[in-house]
Amino acid sequence: MAPSKGPRGPSWVHENPYLTIGWEETSESGSPSLKHSAMRQTLSDQSILTPELFANVPWTIAKYLWDCLGKSKKRTFYMWKLLVTAYPSQYREISRYRLMKIEGPRMPMRDYLNQIKSDTLHWGVALTLFTSFASVPELVEIANVKNLVALELNTSSELENFSNETYLPMTALNDRIVRTWSDLAASGAFAHLRVVRISHQKQVSPVILRFLRSFPSLRLLVICDCPNVARLYRKSSKAIEGWQPVDIPIDDDDSDAAHDKLYGCYRASFTDNEDTKAPDVPILSFQIGREMRRSTNTPSFDTIYLVRRGHPEQQGTSEPAAKRQKVPGKHSRATMREHKGRNLDSVLQEFL
Repeated sequence: MAPSKGPRGPSWVHENPYLTIGWEETSESGSPSLKHSAMRQTLSDQSILTPELFANVPWTIAKYLWDCLGKSKKRTFYMWKLLVTAYPSQYREISRYRLMKIEGPRMPMRDYLNQIKSDTLHWGVALTLFTSFASVPELVEIANVKNLVALELNTSSELENFSNETYLPMTALNDRIVRTWSDLAASGAFAHLRVVRISHQKQVSPVILRFLRSFPSLRLLVICDCPNVARLYRKSSKAIEGWQPVDIPIDDDDSDAAHDKLYGCYRASFTDNEDTKAPDVPILSFQIGREMRRSTNTPSFDTIYLVRRGHPEQQGTSEPAAKRQKVPGKHSRATMREHKGRNLDSVLQEFL
């Protein structure tokens, strides 16, 4: 974890690193203790703290500092990442989930992606992104987030009203982007991604069902208001390209899962009869953008839950080939494998 580069760096665009002026400057017994004074001095400016500074600090002291940050309402995202990194075993016991919403982005998307990365996998990321705030190359760069465990791409943003008035170009997910991700997945990207939720995407076609099979850990695909894909399952409950429609129960007893759709889907992706268990790391649920407010008279959108049957290398499907004529055949897979060695830099050049 890199230092924050001071209070004006990307880490502090939405939060303040300074302890609140006047907070517990004195104690009820008079002069503050040495421990209390040391705590205030340590937490006076979080931007100068790094995990390395805590290398020889006992966990009991670090927990005391975290408790003090809770009392002062200064538990910043930066400090959460720092303690997760410095105390991976102990900290996960007191903070297994964190939700952060950036409803009004103030930085380029790349800066936000850099903030949520953990190449050492100290935490997992469930990323909800309203694509109106990202360019096509930035969508491709999501592949750089190694600790991504769940991803939602949504075009329903309040920016849509502004865009309609100003002719601001809108970014939406399309087949080409998903195919590029598929290509990168063959080179090691998206290694831990279990859930993809695609909402209000009118440009994607059924071809993405085949592309997404290249994601090694992907188990649950959620389709919401994507008519080109949803129509395949409207009159059939059969698996198509290995994706089987199912009912997914969300654990209402888990308050975090009940109020966070993407995180709830991630938790639900680990079934009781599956050998794989949820990684024992905290999950950061990170949202960029805000969903457009809708009238109470607006009809709800159908949501389809698809689980993957079989493994990426298996080409079989429950649907006859004649019914899959709009989905590329095996020759497309061969083309993807030919590009297995490509890296993200070369791929991005195609979008510039």
